[in-house]
Amino acid sequence: MQSTLILWPMVILALATLYLYIPMSKARVKSVKDGTVKAAVYKLNQGEPEESLQFTRAIANQYETPTLFYAVCLAAYVSSNDSMVMIILAWGFALSKIAHSYVHISTNNLRHRRPMFMVSFATLILLWLVFAVHLAEIL
Repeated sequence: MQSTLILWPMVILALATLYLYIPMSKARVKSVKDGTVKAAVYKLNQGEPEESLQFTRAIANQYETPTLFYAVCLAAYVSSNDSMVMIILAWGFALSKIAHSYVHISTNNLRHRRPMFMVSFATLILLWLVFAVHLAEIL
């Protein structure tokens, strides 16, 4: 039976991404109720206040490099190349992206946010390189 360990970091990252919609929605509703903006602002997200824009951008970030993460994890799973190294790297990526999101929605301090991004980015590169090496060994 094939291990599903490579899938768990994907599940956790997906749930963390879905969670971001809750505070974003709350911030948007609050901005309209407080009269900060009119609801129409959210039709095209033009003029969105910083309180909700921060969440909007954090969510958008979860659909950028993580798409390559999901792809490499699924490719590793279906090709049975989900080694312990791949699993560890997958957890490293998922946790660093969650940390990146946390910084993004809390302090949004670039001195902390950028290093988290770079860790996740480097980990993603390693995931693809390790996958390529494993794949080459099969051929």
